[in-house]
Parts: sequence; C-alpha cells; structure tokens
Amino acid sequence: MVTQASTLIKIWDEDGNEYVDLTNGFGSNFFGYSPAFITEAIAAQMQRGYEIGPQTPLAGEVAELVCEMTKHDRAAFCNTGSEAVLGAMRLARTVTGNSTIVMFTGDYHGIFDEVIVRGTKKLRSLAAAPGIPQSAVDNTLILDYGEPESLEILKARAGEFAAIMVEPVQSRRPDLQPREFLHEVRRITEQAGCAFIMDEVITGFRVAPGGAQEYFGVQADIGTYGKVVGGGMPIGVIAGKSAWMDALDGGFWQFGDDSFPEVGVTYFAGTFVRHPLTLAAAKASLEYLKRGGPKLQRELNAKTDKFVAELNAIFDREQAPFTVKNFGSLFKITYPQDFTHGELLFYSLREKGIHIWDHRPCFLTLAHSDADIAFAKEAFKNSIAELQSAGFLAAPSGGTVKAIEFHKNGNTNGSKSSIAFSNNSPVPGAKLGRDPNGNPAWYIADPERPGKHLQVGDGLSN
Repeated sequence: MVTQASTLIKIWDEDGNEYVDLTNGFGSNFFGYSPAFITEAIAAQMQRGYEIGPQTPLAGEVAELVCEMTKHDRAAFCNTGSEAVLGAMRLARTVTGNSTIVMFTGDYHGIFDEVIVRGTKKLRSLAAAPGIPQSAVDNTLILDYGEPESLEILKARAGEFAAIMVEPVQSRRPDLQPREFLHEVRRITEQAGCAFIMDEVITGFRVAPGGAQEYFGVQADIGTYGKVVGGGMPIGVIAGKSAWMDALDGGFWQFGDDSFPEVGVTYFAGTFVRHPLTLAAAKASLEYLKRGGPKLQRELNAKTDKFVAELNAIFDREQAPFTVKNFGSLFKITYPQDFTHGELLFYSLREKGIHIWDHRPCFLTLAHSDADIAFAKEAFKNSIAELQSAGFLAAPSGGTVKAIEFHKNGNTNGSKSSIAFSNNSPVPGAKLGRDPNGNPAWYIADPERPGKHLQVGDGLSN
C-alpha cells in the first residue's frame, strides 16, 4: 500500500508497519508516490479515452518537451528502458551497416539478450545469464569503463563499430564519473562515424534537466530515457540527432509538395507504445520539471550530498566498514567483499522502517521531507549500534560502553528498546550475541560441535 499524497514517500506492509522508501521504484518515483499533478493528468485522460492504435496528439507534445529538455532533434517512444536501448542499438546498426556494439563492464542496459553480457581479458564476450545463446552476444565488445587502455582499443577499432554505448554514471558505481573519458569517446565516434549512445534511463532528467549529457557537457548521437520521465508510468524514450532517428520513419516529409521519406528504415514497433495514459503522465512530468527549472535537480542533489556526507560521518565515527557514494540524488551503500556480515545492515534497516533493497541503488526524491531524512539517518545509526552489540561489527577503538535505541518492526509508533553493554570480552575471540531470554551475552565457538557456540562469562552489565 502506498500513500496518495504527493508530499509523502512512504509505504506500509500487511502488518501496518510504516517505511520510508529509499528504493523508490528503482529511480522512477522522482516526484514521490502518486503526486496529484500526475494522477489528475491520468484521470483526465481516462475520461477522454485511451485508444490503442490511432496516434494520440500527446505523442507530438511529449516529443517536443523531450527534445526541448535534452537538446535532441527527434524523439520516439516505447514501453521500457530496455526497449529504448534495443531500439537505439538497432538504429546505429541500420545507419552504419556495422554490427558491433561496444559496452563497458559495470554498465546496466536492461534485460534483453545482447546486453546481459560480460567480457574477458582477451576481449571475448560471454552471456552473463542462463538461457542466453552465445550467438546473442557475439556482436558486442566489453571494455573497462573510464580506463585509458579502453580508449586505445576504441581508437584502433572504431571503424568496426555501429555504436559505443555508455551508462554515463553506472548505477552500481555512482562515484565513477569520467568526464574526460566521455569527451574522448565523443571525439572518437565523431571521427569514425559510429553512434555515441548514452543510456540515461536512470540519469536522464534526474541529475539535471538535460541529464548526464548536460552535466558533463557532452551531447550523444542517441540518448535513451525512462523512469523519471514517466512519472511512475511505464515508458521508454529514444531521442537523438535526425541522422540517426530518421531510420525509424524515413525522415522528414510533408503534405502538399513532392517531398517523401528518403532514408532507409528499420522496424521498431509495439502495441502499447505511445499509450495515452503513459504519455499524459509524461507530459505532466516534463511540464512540472520545465516549470521548476534546474533548481529542482540542483536542490535535490545538494540534499542528497548532505545526507550521504552525514551517513559517511556516522560510519567513520563508528569505524564501520560501509561507504555511501552518490551521483546527484542516486546513492549506493557499499562494503568490502571480505566483510561477510555486511548484508545484515539492510535487514536491520528494514526492521527499523527503511524500505531498501540489498546491493541496489537508492534514491532521494522531491517528496522526501527533512523528517524522512532525519528518520533514515537515525535508522542507520541505530543499525550500526545494533550490529556492534551483536558482535557483527567491532566497536570503535577506545569505546567501552554503547547504548542502542531502535524502533521495533519498522513501526514508527512502536515501542523502543535500549540496551547498554560492555565492549570488553571475557575471553579472547568471544563475540556478542543474545541469550535465550534476549539479553546480550558473550559466545565462543564450541570445539566439539561445529557451527554451535558456547556462552561464556556472566553476561553483560546493564
């Protein structure tokens, strides 16, 4: 269940526990849940009808708004970001006559076969999931993102490529923001005549009105978009220069003279593309962003920077092996691979009323209030303390007593518990846990029963 108020970004589970959402539809809830200006636009369109087949006038209106904000010449629509990427790749191959698409390790471009791929040091591409035939990825080349060695390979082989496609800031590595690398890729593609595709399904309209292309000062040949632009409705957008986009419909022509579509076209279609309800939501989203101007993204980016800095300060102070990194309002929590208990942080946060997915990107939205952010910070702080109390995290050096206070079951109206405990173990190697009554206690591994533990000492003082 979600709220219908545009000022909130909360959900409830079946038991009535309330959560502040940090996952936010994987980036699609930029405005919050069901904001009034979106629901009203959809409701109004429902009254007018949502025909499937005839072209809705909304298609032209939304295309103009997309082009105005992204600085591209033309725009086309589909249902998902994956479809937009597929269409962009098909356009590049149609125009160039080449087959190879370059992608980069760590990119995420959707769910169709060709982009579920991993590379090897010998520059061989392999399917990265069961059910994908090797032939599906034979026309891809996977390189390391942001690396000088990758640029050398691109320069040497650029004439072979249909396109070089990047996720300008990877959602799994938001701190990797290679501005100069992107500018060099732009130069390489211009010289070679292959397409430069920026997959902005996540970054588009989020970091700036014109997305990462505006932020980095690089204009791609083709950009793909989704999430934010749909206002919570399913959408994919392909936008780009006419030389590439004309392959969808043959290019410009008009009634009343002898002009005609002169460019060879490929095939790209779908029953529900340009759906009137989706386009009504997209138009409302784009008009809202246009009215707000760059200030909307600028202030949200600053709010996220501050939130991330405060979380990192908590981790540093407690000497906890977590780091938060962000690009605008996208952020991701990481920890060292050899820290085997890191995933417990996400479980603890959910127990304290934070909706968060393990190892996934998180997002702040225009709907997050200062109170929501303060609640989230407190949940992080108490989760670290709880992990320390249970022995999964070491206490900060020099500390002897800690107190933890947390909300039970994620319910902000629920009762609270407070426990004080000593960090001084009675025997070397002992770890903190809880006894059968739920009280903190010290445990060591049982040498006679692998996987079992023995309680040692007299427990912990209150």
